[in-house]
Amino acid sequence: MLELGEAHNLSDLIEAAHSAEKQFDGQVWFRGHTQHEWKLVPTAHRRHAILESQFANHFRLKAPSVTSSCPEHKDYVSWLPLMQHYGLPTRLLDWTESLLVAAFFAISCDTPISSAAIWILAPGNLNRESIGYLIPFLTDERVAPVVNAAFSGKKSNNSQDSIAVLAPRTDRRMAAQLGNYTIHGDRNALEVHPKAENFLAKIVIPSNAHDKVRADLSVSGMRLSSLFPDLSNLAKEISELKAFGQNGEDLESFDEA
Repeated sequence: MLELGEAHNLSDLIEAAHSAEKQFDGQVWFRGHTQHEWKLVPTAHRRHAILESQFANHFRLKAPSVTSSCPEHKDYVSWLPLMQHYGLPTRLLDWTESLLVAAFFAISCDTPISSAAIWILAPGNLNRESIGYLIPFLTDERVAPVVNAAFSGKKSNNSQDSIAVLAPRTDRRMAAQLGNYTIHGDRNALEVHPKAENFLAKIVIPSNAHDKVRADLSVSGMRLSSLFPDLSNLAKEISELKAFGQNGEDLESFDEA
C-alpha cells in the first residue's frame, strides 16, 4: 500500500490524487473514512460469516411486502446494490469517482475524535490481480461466482477475489455521488492483499485540519443537499444559515443576550 502522508487542505488532497494516478498509471477511485484506522472490509464481512446469506435471503423474502418495485427473486445482481443502498450488511464497498465526495464523507463528523483518511484505489490494477485489467459491470459472468456466494453461503476457489465493478446508478443519490463498488469474496481487509502496493494508497487528514478541508469543500460547492438530494437534507442545510447584521455582527447571539 502506498502511504501518501497527511493532507491539511483540499490542495494537498488534489496533489495526493495526482500522485496516485501517476504511480498507478490509470484511473483512481476514492473512499473517505472518518477514522483513519478503519479497514477496507465490507459490512457483511465484519459480522459472523453465517449471517451474510441469511441477511440477503430474509431481505429478498420480506421486501416484497414493503414495496412492489423489487427485482425478480433470483436476480442477485439487482438485489445486492439494493440491499447496500438501504443499509443491509453486504459484501460491497462503496467508492466514488470524485475526490471531493470522498473528502466530504471523511470529515463529516463535526467533532472528530481522530484523524480521518481517504483511500485511493486503482480499480483496473486491482482487477489485474484476478480477472484482468477491465472494470466489468456487476452483471459480468466473471463476477457471478462472487455475487452468487453472497446468497448461497457457499465458498469456492473462484469466489474469493476482490473485484472493482460498475453498477447502474439507479437512484439520485448514487448518481450524485458518482458511486461504484468493490465486491469482496473473502473476509480479509483489502489493504492486506499481497499486492496492495500496486493498486491502493492512503492519505490521512489530521483532526486539526478538518475545519480547513470543510471550508475548502464548501467554497467548492460540496454540500449535504448535493450529495443526498432530497427535501429533508435541503431543509437541514438551509436551517444552518446564520443571521448577521450589516456590520457582520451575530444577530442571534444578541437575541440570546
